[in-house]
Amino acid sequence: MICLNNKILKKFLKYHLIQNKIQIKLRKFKNFIRIFFRNKKILFLNNHKDYSEYVIHQKNKTLNPERIKKWFGEEWEIKYEGFLEIFKRNSKYVLGKKNALCLGSRTGQEVKALIDLGVSAQGIDLVPFPPYTIEGDIHNINKDSGSFDLIFTNIFDHSLYPDKFCSEMERICKSAGHIIIHIQKGIDGDIYSENVVSDPKVIINLFKFSKLLESRSISNNFDMMNW
Repeated sequence: MICLNNKILKKFLKYHLIQNKIQIKLRKFKNFIRIFFRNKKILFLNNHKDYSEYVIHQKNKTLNPERIKKWFGEEWEIKYEGFLEIFKRNSKYVLGKKNALCLGSRTGQEVKALIDLGVSAQGIDLVPFPPYTIEGDIHNINKDSGSFDLIFTNIFDHSLYPDKFCSEMERICKSAGHIIIHIQKGIDGDIYSENVVSDPKVIINLFKFSKLLESRSISNNFDMMNW
């Protein structure tokens, strides 16, 4: 038998009432976002007072020691094998390339996968992780124009300025090169996502001097990318 003091019981019920109200408000907010998003091709999520605040916000995720431990530990082989499968799946765009750049590559499993397929590759991210990833900014890529014949990224949702991001990808890509972008179409990201895309045409239209070869659904076995 459990016996509760009346005051304790009242506090207990009051606490749960507050919790329920909070949960209801959160559900209403999420439903509002979903309803709003159905009519938006791209939804911008975060409001930063300036670019430096955005950079700090993104670095908070990459510098998290628990995440780093997982990336270099239990997740390393899973992601490496996943990227290897992706590039083999897209061999007609990958094999035979001389140099590639992976944008937002963190610990660099995608870079290692390309290297093992015979492509000279490197990655950039706000936080460097040698030997595969050097420090760099996707909105201001410190590379010469036409430097790479393959560009790969799966962090479009982390871009604060998608138009600038796409412009930079197009600038550094050789005229006969290929750009491969993986996105989470219509999927809410985490607190570090800067945008959610429901229509890939939003991205395609940001490229001014490129020809679209494919826009299709995908199924990766290690991440939530679906387009």
